[in-house]
Amino acid sequence: MPEHVLVVVNAAPGAALRDADREALGAALAFGASRGLPVACAVIGHDVEAAAVEAAERGAERVLVADAANLVPFSGERFVPVAVEAIRAVEARVVLVPRGPDLLEFVPRLAARLDGASVSGVVELRADADDVTAVATAFGGAAHAVYRFRAPGPRILALAPAVAEAPERVSGRTLAREALAIAELSPRVEVVTPAAPLEGPRLEDAAVVVSGGRGLGAGERYALIRELAAALGGMPGASRAIVDDAWAAPAQQVGLTGKIVTPELYFAIGISGASQHMAGCSNARCIVAVNTDRQAPIFRYAHYGIVDDCLAVLPELIRLAGESGEPGEPGEPRA
Repeated sequence: MPEHVLVVVNAAPGAALRDADREALGAALAFGASRGLPVACAVIGHDVEAAAVEAAERGAERVLVADAANLVPFSGERFVPVAVEAIRAVEARVVLVPRGPDLLEFVPRLAARLDGASVSGVVELRADADDVTAVATAFGGAAHAVYRFRAPGPRILALAPAVAEAPERVSGRTLAREALAIAELSPRVEVVTPAAPLEGPRLEDAAVVVSGGRGLGAGERYALIRELAAALGGMPGASRAIVDDAWAAPAQQVGLTGKIVTPELYFAIGISGASQHMAGCSNARCIVAVNTDRQAPIFRYAHYGIVDDCLAVLPELIRLAGESGEPGEPGEPRA
C-alpha cells in the first residue's frame, strides 16, 4: 500500500470539520500533488460521522475513524496511540495537524512516540527530493525559519492559520471508513474540574475583527471599537497593552499571548504593529490600519492605511458602516 500524506483531525461531537481542518486538507492535497502521494484523513473523537463524511467529500482518499465516548475531551494519553495506529496504517511520513488548543501536548508526544520530529507554526510545505522542508514562523511571527529533518520517523507538522485554501467539497463522494483500534487505558491524569464550555461566537471565527490599541487614549473610548465592530457585523479585538490596562477583556486580546485570528477583514486602530500583535493577525486576508505615526510598523503589514488620529477617523467609519445597511450577526460580515 502506498505512502500517504496524513491529516489528523480532532473532531467535535456531531460537528463537521473546522476551518482549520479544511485548511489542513488543502495543504495536504497540495503537497501530495507535488510528490505524487495520496491523502488520508484520521478523524478522532466521538460522534464523528459528519466530519468523516466531509473529509471524503473534500478529497481524502482514505478516511480512518476512531469513534468512542472516552476520546472526549481530548487526552494525549488516548489520542497518541490512535494517531500512531493511523500513521502506521497509511505509512505516513508527513503528518499534518490542524491548529487547535491541544497542539503543544499532542504534536511533540506523537513525534517522540515514533522517533520522528515535530515543528509548530508551519506556514509552508516544500517537497525536498523524497522528503519535506517545513517553513514556520519564529520570534512571534517576525521571521520565518526553514526546517529540514534528520529523524528516521515521521515529520509531525502543526499548521499555522490560513496555510492553505479549503479544497472544494464534492457532495456525495463517499469512502468506506477504516476503523482504528482504541486502546483501553487508565488515565494517569484526573480532571478535577472540567473547563467551562465556550458559549457564543468566538473571536477566532469572526470574519471581521476591529481591534483597538493605546492610540484610543482612554478606556472609555474602546466603546467606539465595539460600535464599529457591531456596525460591520464583526467582533471587537484589542492589543495586549489595553487588555493589561483593563480597557478590554482578556478574551478580546489578539496576539502572540492572545487569540490568533484569520478574518477576511482586520482593522488595527491605534495599534503600532509590534511583532507580538502581528503574530495574532498577520494572516488576515485584508488589514486596514489607522495610526498617527506614518512610520509605525503596522503600515508594513497593512493593505490599506490611514495616517490620522483614530478618534477623528472612528466616528466617520461608524457613520459609513451604518449607512451601508443593518448590522449582521457577530462574526458575519455584511455586504
